[in-house]
Amino acid sequence: MIPHQPPTDPATPGSSPTLLNVREASAHLGLSESTVWRMLRRGALASVRSGGRRLIPLEALDSLSKQQETPMSPPSLGPDHPIFRLVGAGRSGGQGPGSQDKYSILDS
Repeated sequence: MIPHQPPTDPATPGSSPTLLNVREASAHLGLSESTVWRMLRRGALASVRSGGRRLIPLEALDSLSKQQETPMSPPSLGPDHPIFRLVGAGRSGGQGPGSQDKYSILDS
């Protein structure tokens, strides 16, 4: 078994790109190893195989971190949004429009 060598500094001229194993990548991202493996299987994270080991370039981790930094905002739901016309529609006790009428409520 080849001992693990520490990552090289990408700023050093002539050095190879920094490659991290799954454990180091999970620590770098703050995720569990299982999550990193899942991301690798889905293709969401680039990796290379070297001697039966899965190694992840530091650049791939940095680009993933930058993608996660941009917050996703929830859709704007104002008081006139059609979803609010359904509130209470199924609680009429058989007297008013029920859940089976949701499409007629939304289409109006």
